[in-house]
Amino acid sequence: MEEELKQQFDEMGVEPADSVLGRCAELAITYNIHDATEFVEQWMAFSLSHLHGEDPAIENLGDFERKVLQLRKDKACSKTTGQTVKSYGSPSVQDTNSLVTYGVMEDDRMLDDYVSESAVDSSALHTPKAKKESVRSSNLKGGVLFSPASYTPQSAKRKAGLETPSNSVAGKPGDIVDTFGHPKLLAGSSWQSQMEHTVPVTQKLLHNEASLTIANLGYMNDLLTDRCHNLRVRFDQTGPALVDKKLGQAGAAECIWYPQDRQVLQSAGGLHALGMIHSEDDGPLDAHSAFMAVLDDDIEDEMDPTLTLNFSRVKSASIFPGQVVLAKGFIPRGKTFMVEEIHTERKLTPATPLQIDRELQFVVASGPFTDSTDLFYEPLHDLLKYLKDHRPDVLVLTGPFLDADHKMVGELAETFDTFFEKMIGGIMEAIGSHTAVLVVTSQKDAMALSVYPTPPPTLRRTYPNLYMLPDPSLVDLDGLTLGVTSTDVVDHLLSHEFAVNAGERMHRAINHLFHQGSFYPLYPPADEDMAYDSQLALKYAQLKQLPNVLILPSDQRHFVRLVNDCLVINPGRVADKKGGTFARFLVAPSVPGKPANMFNSVACQVQRI
Repeated sequence: MEEELKQQFDEMGVEPADSVLGRCAELAITYNIHDATEFVEQWMAFSLSHLHGEDPAIENLGDFERKVLQLRKDKACSKTTGQTVKSYGSPSVQDTNSLVTYGVMEDDRMLDDYVSESAVDSSALHTPKAKKESVRSSNLKGGVLFSPASYTPQSAKRKAGLETPSNSVAGKPGDIVDTFGHPKLLAGSSWQSQMEHTVPVTQKLLHNEASLTIANLGYMNDLLTDRCHNLRVRFDQTGPALVDKKLGQAGAAECIWYPQDRQVLQSAGGLHALGMIHSEDDGPLDAHSAFMAVLDDDIEDEMDPTLTLNFSRVKSASIFPGQVVLAKGFIPRGKTFMVEEIHTERKLTPATPLQIDRELQFVVASGPFTDSTDLFYEPLHDLLKYLKDHRPDVLVLTGPFLDADHKMVGELAETFDTFFEKMIGGIMEAIGSHTAVLVVTSQKDAMALSVYPTPPPTLRRTYPNLYMLPDPSLVDLDGLTLGVTSTDVVDHLLSHEFAVNAGERMHRAINHLFHQGSFYPLYPPADEDMAYDSQLALKYAQLKQLPNVLILPSDQRHFVRLVNDCLVINPGRVADKKGGTFARFLVAPSVPGKPANMFNSVACQVQRI
């Protein structure tokens, strides 16, 4: 536990003494906190709220125990008195500790609202409070800026058999539901751009010096032989790096091929098998469905280049279909490989150090932007009202903007392209020319090409501060490298992985992207409706170098993480039945005399719409 705590504190730029780490481990065990990330998040919240960001010490850990850990333990006991409930899938009261990340730890209202929200379906742990109805307001031309030309609300609702929607959510608009960053930056920020400044935007995810566009797009010819070749290329790029990380160049050079199975390396440390993970039924992995395919040109055609994996001896593992891994173990008989260790990490190319010379303000919002029962786009109106008041330097919007699966999409009497252009025009009119607007559509959008990677749609009208980007994208913003995708790769990874004692879920999902060097490393795709093109992915979905900031919108609960000195943000969805959210963050120039890392340079908050 101490090593895990040390790692998490290191990522926050904190270096506690060994005695302090020992005391932290004791507290974590005493109060049943088994996740080091959760414990560190609770400490950072307390430190920010009560100690002005001080590092942990034996003295202030006593206050932390009394004001946070013991208090929450008492609340958990009082709320569950007299209730014997068996709940599946809902977080316990203790689990909610990490949800008010870095916020005011004694804000009972926010904690209670989250417990209410997460326990509605299971009726466990907590009696929900009376929900508040979201009050939406807009001063944008009567609130019809984004409504389709032929959309009749009354008739549409009658056809769908719906009454007036009730957007009951926990909390109220403007609530801060997640916070991360340096305490001084958080305390001193007005979340408004201090001066007008044009932010240059440069695409970095290129093939033959060109980004993905409809003009240079060729798809629907992804042959089986091409897919096999592209998987081999991925294997060749990742496999040797895994061997080098684990065994070193000298150790890898001394490895010899195991005589019966050329895919298995035999070294002084035992047998190491290098290959790609697959599922027997092309679905989610479990302990019995995973096997390893080995891509070796020297294996004769009649040989079966696969190993059945047995995980009965493994202590820790996290694997998913399409992942290149280095497995250590032995072969008792036939083609069964007894796995003792799974190695998935390689040496990463760190992000380019920040080169900004002034503070930059960002807002990130992810679709859908309208409720599932109408096409009024009221959540988008509310977001634009915030943007008009705060005027950030950069706005990042990810799709879907017009979900092809929306039940009202058939009510449109105009083309999807026309409706989307009208929406973009309304956004740009509301925002003005001060903010650089980055738009990443989704293959789920009705007007987008149904292929991944997805090129941006073309617009008849251009705007000097609007940048239509493909999914995924990697861009340089005045000295900051930003990666962004609209595909829910986090949910896809977590739903299809097999994990045993593998640490915090979001942290390991993000690390999968980094160590596999891809914005979408799963194969086959987790979504059967996803038109994945392996040739395009090889050209336009690789993640060879870490960005400074990575945007990963997901149906998973919003989060902010610092992983390998990369700030990773899931802003949540703007339109969500449990309450829409968006993220705002700022990046400041490095302070002379302090370590040049992201923790000392960023502040981030997730805010409710």
